[in-house]
Amino acid sequence: MTSPTLLEAHWRLATPNESQVQRLAAELRLEPLVARLLINRGITEPGVAERYLAPRLDDLDDPTTLPDVEKAVERLAQAITSGELIFVHGDYDADGVTSAALCLRALSGLGANVVGFVPRRTDGYDFQPYGAEKAKELGAGLIMTADCGVCALEAVARANALGMDVIVTDHHRPGPTLPAAHAVVNPYRDDAQVAFRDLCGAGVAFKVLDALTARLKPEYQSAFRRNFVDLVALGTVSDASTLSGENRILVYHGLEMLALGRKTGLKALLSVAGLEGKELTAESIGFQLGPRLNAAGRMEDADLAYRLLITRDADEAEQLVAQIESLNDLRRSETERVVQEALAEALTQEDRRVLVLARARWGKGLVGIVAGRIAELLRRPTLILSYDETTDSYGGSGRTYGSFSLLDALHACADLLGRYGGHSASAGVNLPARNLEAFRQRIHEAAEGLVTDEPEPITLEIDAELADTRLLTQELVESLQALAPFGRDNPDPVFLTCNAVVTETRRVGKDNNTAIIHLKLPGKQWPTKSVRFKSGDWTERVQPGERVDVVYTPKLNAWNGKVSVELTLHDLRPSLP
Repeated sequence: MTSPTLLEAHWRLATPNESQVQRLAAELRLEPLVARLLINRGITEPGVAERYLAPRLDDLDDPTTLPDVEKAVERLAQAITSGELIFVHGDYDADGVTSAALCLRALSGLGANVVGFVPRRTDGYDFQPYGAEKAKELGAGLIMTADCGVCALEAVARANALGMDVIVTDHHRPGPTLPAAHAVVNPYRDDAQVAFRDLCGAGVAFKVLDALTARLKPEYQSAFRRNFVDLVALGTVSDASTLSGENRILVYHGLEMLALGRKTGLKALLSVAGLEGKELTAESIGFQLGPRLNAAGRMEDADLAYRLLITRDADEAEQLVAQIESLNDLRRSETERVVQEALAEALTQEDRRVLVLARARWGKGLVGIVAGRIAELLRRPTLILSYDETTDSYGGSGRTYGSFSLLDALHACADLLGRYGGHSASAGVNLPARNLEAFRQRIHEAAEGLVTDEPEPITLEIDAELADTRLLTQELVESLQALAPFGRDNPDPVFLTCNAVVTETRRVGKDNNTAIIHLKLPGKQWPTKSVRFKSGDWTERVQPGERVDVVYTPKLNAWNGKVSVELTLHDLRPSLP
C-alpha cells in the first residue's frame, strides 16, 4: 500500500503463472482473464476447469459415503413401506426451514406418511425433549431431524424411551459423544470418509433423500435432484456455506430451478422480493430471499416460512408472504437499533480480544445478524447476548473475524456455559447470568496469540490489474459469469485500475448512505458509474478532478432497456504522481 486507502486496507494483487494462464486459455478457448481467475482460485487443470465451468448434478459424490446413510435409508424405507408416521424436526433458521420442507416434500413424494415441525426460538436451540414428546403425541414411530440433533443427547434418549427411533441429519460439529440414534448422518463425524464435508443442513438431508430415492424409485432420481435442488440452494447460501465443491454444483443448478418458481410458496416469495422472472444469483438469496425466510423465525415463528415452502395453495402463499414481509420490515428496523446500542456497548470493551456484548432488550432472533455486523465493523470476534429474566441467563450468538475459531474458544469456556454449539465461524451459546464476567475474561484469555490487540487490517485480494479498460465490455463481464455462483470461497472477480479521474460524486439512497462516484477510466471515452453501499461519506473524501487508483467488481446494469457496465467499488486511494 503506497498511500492511505478509504477502507484502510492492504491491497494484494494475484500473480499467477503466466504460462499456466495461456495454456488453460488455449486448451479451453477461454478469455485469458477468465483463465487467470480460475488459476487464482486454484483451478489449474483443464479437466477440473471444465467441470467447474459446467457443473453437473451427475458429478455429485455418492451419498452413501456419508456415515450411516445406508442405515438411515433402510429405516426410512421400512417406515414408508409399513405406513409408519415419520416426524420431521427442523430448525428455526432458513437452513433448518428449507431442510424440513425438503424432507416433508420429498418423503411425501415417495409415499411416506409424514408430518413436519419447526420450533420457535422460545422452544430452545436444537432438537429438544419437547420435540420428542410432540412426535409421540402425534403417533410417530420415527423422527428424522433436519439441520439439528447431532448434540441432542437428551432429546434422542427421550425419544428412545418413548419407543421411537431417531435419524439425525445435521451438519453442525458433533460433541465428544454422539446421540444414541438409529443413524447419525453428519459429514463432520470423526469417522466420516467423505471428499466434501461442508454441506449445510439442507445439503445433508438432500444426500439422505437422494440415496432413499435411488433405493425406492431409481427411475425418479434425476427428477428428484432437479425438483429439490432449489431448496438446497436456499439453505446453502442462507447459511453462508462455502460455494466450492459439491455446494457449487447444488447452488448452480438450484438457482436455475429457483428462478422457474415451480413451488407455489417460492413463486410468491420471488414476487414480493421483486425477483419474479429475473435471472437469480447467490446474492439474490443472500440479500433478498434468505433474510425474508429468516425474518419469520427471528421475529415471530419460523413455522410461517416452513408453511410457505410446503404450501401448494396460492392464496395461502400470498397471505404467508405478506406476514413474512411485514416481519422482515420490523427485522430491519430492530436490527439497526440493536447495532447502534451494541456499538455503544463495545466502546467499554476496547481492550478485549473478543467482544461479549450483553443487554436485556436485544431480541434473541437478532443476535446472530447483529454479531456479524459488529464483527465486520470492529474487526473483532463478537458475541451478542440477550438476558432472559425468567431463567436469569444469557443466550445469543457469535460471529468470528479472521481465522479465530469461536467453537474452540467456547470449548475452553465449557465449565461456565450451558448449551452451546456451532462452527468455527459462528456459534450459539447460553450461560447463567452469574458467569457473564468470568466468561468475558476466559474467552479473552483463550484468544491470546490468536487475535491481535489491534484489529487486523483488511486485505483486499485483487485478481488482476486492468490498465486499459477498453477491455471492460459487456461481453467480458458476461464471460466472467461463467465462474458464478459467487460467494464464500468463490468471491466476485476483483480488479484494479490506476489513474482514474473522478468526474462527479453524489449521495443517494433512503438513508443517503450510498456513494455514487463517476470515474473517467483509462481507455474509456465516457465516465463510468461506480457504487459503494453504506459509505455515503466517501463522496466527501474524494474531489472531482482527483486521480485515484480503484479496486472494483464490474457488474451489468440494465435500465430502460439499456445495459451498461457499472462498478461495485471496494476501495480507492490517491494515485501516485
